[in-house]
Formats: sequence, structure tokens, C-alpha cells
Amino acid sequence: MARKTSPVGPFARGLIEDAPVDLILGIFEARGKENDNEPEFGLVEILENETDGDPRDRILETLSQYDKDDLIPVEQRCGRVRNLAEGKGVASLEMVVKKRLSNDDMIEYDKQSDSLCRSIWTFLNRRRVFDDAESFHFARKFRDLGKMYDAFEVELEKASGFDAASVDGAALAARITEVLELKTKCTVTAMDLSATDAHPASVMLIVRHGGPLSSVHDHRDDGRRGTTYFRPPNEATLIYTPAKKQIEICADSPAVRQQVSGVFAEVALNHDVSQKPLTWKRYDLGRFRSSLTLPVPSIDGFEIHLAKVLEVEVRLGNWKRKLGLKVSIDDDIDAIAKKFLGPNSIIKRGGMFSRIGIAVKYNRAGDGKTRTLNITISGTKSCNLQSNKDPDERSLGSSLLTEWGILNTFRQIENGDLRAMFPQLVRLFDREEDEITGGELRGLGLDPDRLIKGGLLERRDRQDIVLIDEDDINGEVAIEASSTPGMGKATGPFGEDAGEYPLADMELFQLNRQWLQETVLRLVGPLLTKKGTQILDEDLILLGDMGEDGASTPVYFARRLGDPAVINKLDQLLRARNTSGIGIVLSADPATLTCLGPNVVVPILSHLEKVGREQELSRDAVIQTFSTGRNLAMGGSTVAIHRNGSQNGTVFVPGKPPLNLLGANQITIFERLVKAYLDGVPDVKAGTLVEGTQSRSPQHAFRKATWDDIKGTYIIKGAKHGFWRLAI
Repeated sequence: MARKTSPVGPFARGLIEDAPVDLILGIFEARGKENDNEPEFGLVEILENETDGDPRDRILETLSQYDKDDLIPVEQRCGRVRNLAEGKGVASLEMVVKKRLSNDDMIEYDKQSDSLCRSIWTFLNRRRVFDDAESFHFARKFRDLGKMYDAFEVELEKASGFDAASVDGAALAARITEVLELKTKCTVTAMDLSATDAHPASVMLIVRHGGPLSSVHDHRDDGRRGTTYFRPPNEATLIYTPAKKQIEICADSPAVRQQVSGVFAEVALNHDVSQKPLTWKRYDLGRFRSSLTLPVPSIDGFEIHLAKVLEVEVRLGNWKRKLGLKVSIDDDIDAIAKKFLGPNSIIKRGGMFSRIGIAVKYNRAGDGKTRTLNITISGTKSCNLQSNKDPDERSLGSSLLTEWGILNTFRQIENGDLRAMFPQLVRLFDREEDEITGGELRGLGLDPDRLIKGGLLERRDRQDIVLIDEDDINGEVAIEASSTPGMGKATGPFGEDAGEYPLADMELFQLNRQWLQETVLRLVGPLLTKKGTQILDEDLILLGDMGEDGASTPVYFARRLGDPAVINKLDQLLRARNTSGIGIVLSADPATLTCLGPNVVVPILSHLEKVGREQELSRDAVIQTFSTGRNLAMGGSTVAIHRNGSQNGTVFVPGKPPLNLLGANQITIFERLVKAYLDGVPDVKAGTLVEGTQSRSPQHAFRKATWDDIKGTYIIKGAKHGFWRLAI
């Protein structure tokens, strides 16, 4: 007989084996008040009634009777306390509790026998302190790896004398609430971080706030399907280092990272962000495509003897394949690459550079001692200079990278410039794929470098295989380095010369989907009288309301309405929300539907008005389209069917939301039903309805879920067996 696998996870099992019984019971009974799905284990009563044997065995035996899903919440709690009881988590917890606990609490804390017990005690008795230690630990992990989500520089005349006591938490929270347009209370916790071997003294802020209202479908115990609405807890952890004039911040949203950093600089540092915006760093390694040799620039205060690339790593086609070359400081890496990898080195025509190692020999002015500075850049955001202990070397390294055109400090694109490119941003937002080529961007009239500077785009690699259909060549061609600057040589499938193509068009970029979404939605914001963003689906967002004088007109933003499957999905989703009233669905697709569920579809690109060089969504034009289409969205006053191309159509039935049809078969069936109704003979034989289609019966033209939804609502059985009619 097969042995049953225990449902108890590794974190819970480890805690049961290592911790005192009273603390084990505390963790298992620490159910959140809002967590109704977690069972009450009743371990205390079980141990009181059954005193024989090892209590740990009885706990494991009791838990083994539960399903694995029932134990997920407690497994997560055990993992959290274990995380702060091992490795650097211990130091993170120690640093925070020493600053946050009272003297009496510290006495109790110190009484605990080991790091695991101290972590559990803090979790059970001082949850807020535990949460702060957890936030600091995660921020510290990103910091030690040199991969904080974003690092900003602030230009201050005075950078000293700042500590946690200088932070006005209430003022910061109020300003953050205003800037992020939060609907719930925001809290700010500040604490000092002592200097370490790797980092100067800093101040850490933990900003906690509610995210946009969201929802998930919930399968209830009675088998019915419901919708649970919730506001996810969001958090931003900010570390400010006065000595480096640098703000580092971790947060899920790129816009939140920028906005919270700006508010901190404005409120806590008295910095005028409007006059001197914060800047953040990106590393551009594109210069190494043409040469791996670096010039020796002149830097004030230093004498540079040599600067050499000693290591290069490039991705071949995609991130699963990489090629690396490493040499000594006496070698010429360019010459080595040409000698062993060929004159048209694969390093230069490969994909994206993922790692560059540079060695610099120098001496400080007035000091004859020769020193070596090693600089390692990984991707577009990470560089080891951030963790260099010597401030002079950090300054030298930054100056060198700037001189070589590798380090760029970027600033957010001004709102006016964003509004000028609003139509193009809408088209980008509507794309299904996040990857886009330089040629496609230029076809939209967008400058990739400008979007990278604004954080909307990231450079990936370069295409080495493309499809062309020109002259006598039809198929895949390989792109290789060419003697013509800026061009790539194309070789056809049979080795034939396919000419040259601009390398800039072959470059691949990755859309920063989250920031792009936030940017587009912010530009649509002036249309609304009441904002309340809610993510309903990856292709549908509720933006808020534009109704006036007490009237409700919900406004949605839909993507990819050129895809029939997306139309079907969103149509059903919006029908389930018909209690919200007739609304507006903004669409990025120019040739789109008239209605979607009980809502009027408004193509954004045909409702823009020019204001100077900028383009804005015209509120008056949107209201006019809504007023015109409102009657159809409510079902109209007469039965009608409208075609939207050969594969899309809409049926209008008085008193009912419009029904979107997908595919020629569905359209044909309802065209015959509508014609029969208008001719006064509403019943149509099933065979006549599907004649000439690929369907055996009307229901076979629809997916089961769709048919179950429309049967009895839009189509019903006729007076005789085998006949169907419109449901009027």
C-alpha cells in the first residue's frame, strides 16, 4: 500500500521540530481575523486532553489529517519567521528591534533562547516591528546584490545632518496620499541604518498603502461562483544615503518608485523637484558593438594610465545562450576576439551585452601610488560601483562611465511631451507582445532612446534572423556585421546576397508594460469626474466614472479588441457587471465594435483633439459618441443586426444589451433570425438557420458557455419542434 504523503510543508515541519511547544502553538493559532478559510486546528485542547507521548508527534499527527491547501497560510507564517531567524535575517531583525522595542520588550526579547524563538516572539507579540524588520531585510538583500529596483540621485547643496528624527512622517504620508491619489490611509515608518563595511549610514523609510481595488473570482463551498473585492497591501521601502546623495527605493510600480522618491526629496529634504528633477541611472553597452577598446579620458584630480575591457559576455539570440571572453590586463581583447572568433566577431554581432568587466590603472593627483579600479556592469541597471567603499573611486568610476557614454542619467519625460506622443503610446499599449523592434518603433514615429530615458522601454538584444519578401528572396535571412557603418549584411536562405539593412531596425526592445499602462491611464485621467482604477482583467481596466449631477457613467479601458477571443471574454465579463449601468469602453483599436456588453465603445484615436503640439482625448467628443450610441447599448428600439467586417457583428434587441457575434456562422444564423422576425414569420427551421454554414445546429456555432448564456435570452425554441426564433 502506497504511503500517504504528509501535507505538512518544510517550514512548518522545521518549526515544529526546532521551536518550543508554546511558541509552536502561538504560530498555529495566529490566524488573521479576516482569514475565514484557515481552519481552527485546536492544538491547545488536543495537547491538554492527550498527555501521552511527544507533543510534537501529536501536533504532526493532527495536522496530517488536513488537506495541504488548508495548511498553506500557516506554512507561509512559518516561512516568514524562519527567514528572519537565519543568515542575514538575524542581523536585520536585531537592528530593527533595538530601535523599535521598548526597554521592557527588549528584556522579554532577550530572554528567548535562540534566533528562531526571538523571531517567533516578535511575530506573535510585536507584529508591526516584525513587518518592519522583514521589509528592511528584503531591501537589504536587493542592496547587497546591487539591484535595488531604482536608484535616484538628488542634487543637494547640504547633504549632512539628516536622520530618521528629521522625517515628518505625518507630512510625508499626507503628501504621498495626495500624489498617489490613494483612497485609504498611508503610513510612513522611519529608522536610522548604521554604517556597515559596505554602506555609509542611511535612513530607511517604509511606506505602506492600499493598492488599486481589484477582484478575484471565488468558488464558494456551496458550489456557487462569487466575486471577492479587495485592496492589495502595497509597500515601498526607501533608503536615503546622505553621503552619496542617493535615494534607493523598492516598490512594485515604477511610477510609485518615482513619485514616492520625489515626495521624499520635496518634503523631507526640502528639495525643489520642479527645478532639479531626480535622476536615475542606466548603463548603455551598445558602444562595444563597434569596438572593445576604451579611450583614456582626462578626469580632474586623477591621472589615468590605462583603461581596458578584460571581460565581455554577450547573449546569442536569446537569454538562454551566452558567450563569454575573459583576458588578462596585458592582452588586447579586441585583437584576441578578431584572432580566435574571426574579423566579424560574433561578440559584436551577437545579441545584448549582459556583462562587461573593465580595469582602470590610475593614481590620484599628487599621489605617486598606482592603483587599480575594477568596474563590472551587468545589464542595464547593475554596476559594482554602488558597493565600492571608497567614495573617490565611486566618483572616478562614474566620471569614466559618463565620458565613455556608458552611464546615462535619465529623467522622466515631461507631461507635455507624453501628450504629444499620446496616439503612439496608445498603440503600444494595445500590443499583445511586449517585445518590439526598432523598425516598428520608428514606423510609429517614436524614438527608442527617448522612450528608454522615460523608463517606458528597455533595450534587449538584436535580431540575427529576419523574414523578408523582396525581389527573388522570400524567407529567412541572416543578419551579419557589414563594412558599412550602421548597416547589417543580409544573407538569404541559400547563401545569396540579400543586400544591407539598417541595424537600428533590427534592435529588439522590451516594453515596460506596467509603466506604460500607468502613463496611458494618467493621460486619460482628465476625462473622469471620479477616479477609481480597478484591474478587472489583463485586457480590461475600470478607470472610474465620468457621470455628472449624480448620474453614473462607468469608464473602462479595453485592449486587443481586434481579437475575437478577447471580445468574447470581455463581452461576458461586462454583461456580468450590467448593474453598473450603461458605460463607456475606451478602445485602442481604431476599427472596433459599436458596443461591448451594455456599454458604448469609443475608439480613442478617433476622439483626439489637438491642443498646440499636444493631442488630448476630447471629453466633448466622447460624450457625443456616448449619447449617440446609448440607445443601441440599451438594446435599441427595433430589432437590428450590424456587421463589423466579415467576422464580427452585433445584434440589437430592445430592452437587452447588444450581443456581439464572432465568426461568419454566428452572423449568418442571427441574420436569418432577424430577417424572419422583421418579415413577420419569426420561427425558422434549424436546418434553414445553418444551411451553408459549417455548423450542424445553431448551438454548434457557439461555445458552450456562450450558448448557455444566450439561449432563452436572445434565441428560444419556436412553436414547433426543430424551429428557433429570436427572444423578443
